[in-house]
Amino acid sequence: MKKLILLGMLGLVCLPAFATGKREPPAPAPRLKIVNVGITNDPATVSPLSVNNIMAYYVSSILFMPLVSETSERTFVNRLAERIDTEDNRVFTITLNRNVKWTDGAPVTTEDVIFTINTFSNPAVGISDPSAYRLLLGTDETGLFPPEETGIRGVKKIDDYTFTVQTKYPVTVNALKSEFGTMLRTIPKHILEKEAPSEILKSAFFQKPTVTNGAFKFKEYAPSQYLSLESNDSYFLGPPKIDVLNFKILSGPQIAAQLESGEIDMNYQGVGNIPADDYDRILSLPHLNTKRGEPGTVQVLFYNNRVLNNVKLRQAMDLAIDRDSILRNIFKGHGFMTKTPVSSQIEFWNEAAAAYTYNPEQAKKLLAESGWDLSKKLTFLIPTGNKTRERVCTIIAENFKAVGLTITIEQADFPTTMGRITKHDFDISIVGMPANPFNAIRNLRYYVDSKDAHTGYSNPVMDQLLNTINTSVDRETLKAAYYEAQALIAEEVPVSGVYSELVLRVANKRITFGDLPDFGTFRDLEKWDIKQ
Repeated sequence: MKKLILLGMLGLVCLPAFATGKREPPAPAPRLKIVNVGITNDPATVSPLSVNNIMAYYVSSILFMPLVSETSERTFVNRLAERIDTEDNRVFTITLNRNVKWTDGAPVTTEDVIFTINTFSNPAVGISDPSAYRLLLGTDETGLFPPEETGIRGVKKIDDYTFTVQTKYPVTVNALKSEFGTMLRTIPKHILEKEAPSEILKSAFFQKPTVTNGAFKFKEYAPSQYLSLESNDSYFLGPPKIDVLNFKILSGPQIAAQLESGEIDMNYQGVGNIPADDYDRILSLPHLNTKRGEPGTVQVLFYNNRVLNNVKLRQAMDLAIDRDSILRNIFKGHGFMTKTPVSSQIEFWNEAAAAYTYNPEQAKKLLAESGWDLSKKLTFLIPTGNKTRERVCTIIAENFKAVGLTITIEQADFPTTMGRITKHDFDISIVGMPANPFNAIRNLRYYVDSKDAHTGYSNPVMDQLLNTINTSVDRETLKAAYYEAQALIAEEVPVSGVYSELVLRVANKRITFGDLPDFGTFRDLEKWDIKQ
């Protein structure tokens, strides 16, 4: 009995410890740090092998690091490459950073890099644009190696972290970095080497890449809605401070509205522009930091020179464009208007060639002299998403009609538009081409190179100028060739430059580090941070 009483007393003593004792609730899981970026251009792919628009290029560069990246100071910073050296501007020794790993823990080595180069340049693969490799010895003028060979003979492995590339002609270090270093986004050989070259573009891996090496990893992609990336905790520069980076695909007015509401944290200039009509409202909001950008992405009218194969016709069309009206009414005076398709930010900008004239009467006269049948219908293919560009194109279409041309507007999403342009399946279209201050030849190829131009333009004089630009390291020679090339574009009008927005860059003040500068986009992603 005494034992039972004692046990009962112990039970009474112990009971409050369980019944009323304070237990700490489990610590709440830390809130994820999420940054949402508004864009108007759907990237359509995250594969470095299938890029056909600038947003796809940027996204693939986040996942698969290039050798070097551009900086906001208009220089280069090493990424996968630790150094790039040359003694003769022909043979370049590239040393890789030994600390870079794939997300599955495997090292990134020269085997991966050379596998990537040879995949891009393999004619059996069918890359839409291998031109970044055309300067390498062993490739043809499009950037492909001969079908009977297995790789580019100008690329040699030295050891697991060192290789050399030999160019066909002397190039400056900056030209190599701009043309080759920023465009080479290395893919994992150990994951993809068993894929047949003719099938690799369709690999399931590129629908949801699970092995990457950049600051962020692929999470989810919903076409026309969003792309979501998550932090790569094994990134060689340290784990990113934010957990999730989302790109929301919106219209320009939606971007303005969601910046106001806080649903997105920033816009992406060039492919996430706010309509000028919304500037005053955005500038008045106290929770946003704002900054006007420099003239960067130039919106360029592409004329299909295989259809509009008459210089006087194209000259008339250029004279019909009322750029000053567009500047006043669309951009409220805050814009860069140009006749040539390059930004004033490039190193060798020909200001005289960029000067434009609006003269509808002279345009009508040239149309009459051209012999063009004014009843012939021309379709103006306009990519959707960028509402400002759509408004500008409506004005341009009316300008063309005012001088007698028969114009029909057709709209398509950006990937569809680019696909049709590359196949020359258009009459007139418009595309924003980002400024490349280090090496404008990359853009000029798309406009006027007989082998690469999406316009179908061909002129042996222009080809020789581009060849001089490609093969010279002398500053004065480069300047003369760039100036003459821009003057020839102004004269023959294979394309018409129209405008570059002085884009309003906007970021929520909760972002303590992170911006989208005019150049060097996404260079320091691992440092981005927010206030919770």
